[in-house]
Amino acid sequence: MKKIPAKLRNYIISLTILAIVVLAFLIYFFKISDISIVLLFGVLGAVAETFLILLPNIGAVSVSFAISLAAIILVGPLGAAVVDMMSIIFRMPYIEGRGRVHIFKSPIYKTVFNISQNIINAGISGSVYYISNLYIQSSSVINPVSVILAIVAYLTLNTTFMAKLMSIVSNEKFILTWKKNIQGTVINSMAVSCLGVIVAASYNSYGAGGVILFFIPLLLARYSFKLYIDMRNNYMDTVKALINAIEAKDPYTSGHAARVRNYAVNIAKSLQLSEKKIERIRTAALLHDIGKIGIDDNILKKCGKLTDKEYAAIKNHPTIGAEIIKDVGFLKDSMDIVKHHHERYDGKGYPDGLKGDEIPIEASILMLADSFDAMTTDRPYRKAMSIEEAIHEIIINSGTQFNPEIVEKSVSILRDCLKIDKGVVA
Repeated sequence: MKKIPAKLRNYIISLTILAIVVLAFLIYFFKISDISIVLLFGVLGAVAETFLILLPNIGAVSVSFAISLAAIILVGPLGAAVVDMMSIIFRMPYIEGRGRVHIFKSPIYKTVFNISQNIINAGISGSVYYISNLYIQSSSVINPVSVILAIVAYLTLNTTFMAKLMSIVSNEKFILTWKKNIQGTVINSMAVSCLGVIVAASYNSYGAGGVILFFIPLLLARYSFKLYIDMRNNYMDTVKALINAIEAKDPYTSGHAARVRNYAVNIAKSLQLSEKKIERIRTAALLHDIGKIGIDDNILKKCGKLTDKEYAAIKNHPTIGAEIIKDVGFLKDSMDIVKHHHERYDGKGYPDGLKGDEIPIEASILMLADSFDAMTTDRPYRKAMSIEEAIHEIIINSGTQFNPEIVEKSVSILRDCLKIDKGVVA
């Protein structure tokens, strides 16, 4: 078994133990009413799982939830748990660079995690459906209230387990991971669940033929999932392309954006800013120098002191950067941070001469992080300062160049970040 980090290993072990407890509960209290339905839906679930849609960081999504929900309705929680296990065991997704990956080509810990979480998801949400169906009266063959409760239970469990896994692997906060990678898929998952109800109703009315007929729209729903994930990937590719453009224009910026992002995000976390603001800072830090694309190469690469005219040209880059990203939908929230990351606390900065609280706090954080990295890296016209020299400069300029409240919180953060690894990216 591949060696995995202790925190991840402990998480998977805990999930496995919980899955064993849930499975024992299901076997004790429930029976499978029709094994033929389980086999049919197990095959369909494996097909749905074979057409996985990979997420950008780790993990994947599929439309097999609809099959699981239909199984919950038709054969109860134990049958649904078996269907979900079959879906994982017999799936063969295509992974770029690896080809078709079956259970024997997949790391054991991944298979264990997937089977465990599927048992828990199907078992608990199926039990919710079964128990609520006993106590909530309905004139319909399929109780709509019980279905809604089962859907909420399944999605809550599934998204929680996946977000926790991603947060451990990426070393990010759980809620941030959930918002970045999972939140956008919830609406699609709820839409897919409607197809699950239709599949169950079709089986009741038309048998296996009806299920096969409505399995086709389910695969079309997978396409909408894929479009959403592809859109997210395109967003990230856009950011990367912009960063590459900056670094090609100005060699000094190579690695600069990543370091500034590291400093700025850690300062923002120490100030306990909201996750939304931290995410804006993360994006703005990567793109804060994008406006240098519009600055003459001779000015950017000049080794000596800039003339007043050249310096005036350089001072245009925040405004140019803001103009570049203002019409890019997913970047426009970072536009003001990019525009104002050279504003000074005393009002002597540029481009608008904002001062004090007029400056967005995200821009003030970015300004400090940017200045710190500039001081601690070699420039064409001078050598880098030491950590303590740079921190001393920040302290003596607190209240003039830098926001004093941010300086107070950031000194230890900057020292620790640089000592650990200047190339670390948050």
